[in-house]
Amino acid sequence: MSLAQALESGVLESMAAGRKCKVGLDYFELDCITEEPVRLIRAEYGIKAFAVIVMLWQKIYSSYGYYCEWNEDVLLLFMSDNGISGDSKNLIKDIVSACFRRDIFSKKLFELFGILTSVEVQEMYIKATAKREKVELVKEYLLISDGINRENIVINSISSGKNPNVSVRNKQSKVEKSREENKNTVHIADACALFEELWKLYPVKKGKGKVSQAAKLRLLEVGKDEMVRAVRRYTDYVEGIDYLHYQNGSTFFTSGYIDYLDANYKPDRKKGGKQGNGFGNIMRQDYDFEQLEKEILSN
Repeated sequence: MSLAQALESGVLESMAAGRKCKVGLDYFELDCITEEPVRLIRAEYGIKAFAVIVMLWQKIYSSYGYYCEWNEDVLLLFMSDNGISGDSKNLIKDIVSACFRRDIFSKKLFELFGILTSVEVQEMYIKATAKREKVELVKEYLLISDGINRENIVINSISSGKNPNVSVRNKQSKVEKSREENKNTVHIADACALFEELWKLYPVKKGKGKVSQAAKLRLLEVGKDEMVRAVRRYTDYVEGIDYLHYQNGSTFFTSGYIDYLDANYKPDRKKGGKQGNGFGNIMRQDYDFEQLEKEILSN
């Protein structure tokens, strides 16, 4: 078929209609003068932190343009793609947590949807896509209002099922949705109940309200028996080294317990006897861990 015949038959037109619109960016602007939040994280974690933050921006702009998904699997691929060794995994997690603390990324949207994004990222994406034929955005992911009323911008909603990450929802019947909602409610209730039991076992009860539902659901996935063992392993470890202090409960039950799960725990950690002010002895006296463990496991 010649080009003229293709034009007449509409083949090229249909091919163009089926072609997907470009989503990510090929490049992004990086200011010569680094903003203070980034400099503070670099001062806290070293020059590697700056490199990690830049690579995270690269991931965001090159994928969906104004956000990227962030979870354990994405982290592993992120490390592999950028040639980062496995022993730097916790460092990267700490740097990302610092980015939430310094408002480089939105902690709220990460906890709600498991994504990395920010006002600055979204503003740059909107600016960079001004000449595109079509730009699709997810309403629930947006942190900005300026510029999104352009003619080439289409705003979808998670509830509409147009977001590719949750497209399964609009395929469910009303009955299936109701069952799924009831199932999720049960899971959340079980997760909250387990969290309350584990909270009683943990020595430093600070930040309880900061533990999200997503974090509690992850505890439920681990299971009560293994979480109890993780708490015991951590408390034994802290009390065995005289210069350590307990993490706040919110920190431990969000991510601090991971190193003490069955698959990750290394029982050959070095221990030194507690000395000095007798803090470890006080903790032992105030909390009967064996009795608490028996009570929790018997429920």
